[in-house]
Amino acid sequence: MVAVQPRPAPRPDFLPEAERLRLLRALMGEKDHAIAAFPTAIRAITFKDHDRWVKPLYERYWPDALVGRTDRKLRFLTCNLYATAPYTVLFSSPRPPLAVRVVRGLGVGLGLPPASLAAWAGRAVRAWAAFIDDDTRRRIVQIACFIAAVDHVFDHCMQGVAAEERGRRMRSLIDGDWTPDDTVAHAGAFRFLRALYLEMGAGIQGEDAKVYAVATSRLREFFDAEVKAMTGVRDPTGLEWRMAGVLGTIEGLVFPVWRYAGETARTWMYGVSLFVQVMDDWIDLDKDLTELRPTPMTTGHWDERALDDTWRTTLDGIVALARQSGVDDERYLAFVRETYRFMAIEVAEAMGGGGAA
Repeated sequence: MVAVQPRPAPRPDFLPEAERLRLLRALMGEKDHAIAAFPTAIRAITFKDHDRWVKPLYERYWPDALVGRTDRKLRFLTCNLYATAPYTVLFSSPRPPLAVRVVRGLGVGLGLPPASLAAWAGRAVRAWAAFIDDDTRRRIVQIACFIAAVDHVFDHCMQGVAAEERGRRMRSLIDGDWTPDDTVAHAGAFRFLRALYLEMGAGIQGEDAKVYAVATSRLREFFDAEVKAMTGVRDPTGLEWRMAGVLGTIEGLVFPVWRYAGETARTWMYGVSLFVQVMDDWIDLDKDLTELRPTPMTTGHWDERALDDTWRTTLDGIVALARQSGVDDERYLAFVRETYRFMAIEVAEAMGGGGAA
């Protein structure tokens, strides 16, 4: 069985959930619906790619994941959250693909206000997506799905299994040393993960293989960190082993676009992953206080200031990333900033409503 840890004590600065959600909404500001065309266009791509390259694997190996809450959760995390990040980086990168550079240059050159830029970019993103090779698009959505699904399987498909055995199963699964038979609970979920892992790594060669190896090494670090967290091993950083998941997410999502991303983009994506984790722990504080595994929020290592700092870092960071691409037009920078705000608020709304729990 999973090791029993002392339940976190109520924090002296504890706020009711409704007040935490109110503070989060106030911090993030309001969505500008006038710029919805661009994020909507990106998500049209990710949903289309999901149905092309991920859904058939669900249907073959894990059809139960295509119904109800599991379907809504995994589809949202894959298409609305994780897979959008590489496309956002491509559009804001200092060295984007040629098609993106041409589209971006035309939009800025026309001197359009943010709402018109969003409409222009929404039409353009559908056009330049056709110039992104299938392997890149496939890997973006498959890696995004793997990130979402592996966390779900670790937490929800091995109830009653000891922490060390959970880690062993997951490591053996990606190494190809274990294939569950029908006597294993949720065998389809494990088979799905194995098939997805094989597909998303298919055909990777040369320098790409070296970058991909770094990303996959983070998987094993994530499994080890989850086992440590579940068995009560102390994290000297005070972050309760959260950072392995944050770093693994970023290495995976950067990989399909690493040639275009650059260090500034990687740093920004790292910040976004960290903010999403802080926000998730902020929203789930009530639930986490009743469970055995502590989080940085239940222990007081993170608080409202951490939420504020990580949000503002990402909001400023996307603007800095756009500036680094050589664009100083304030209308374009406002479009970039408000697009990120729009998408981040949608994630917060889903988390606050339980849609991505």
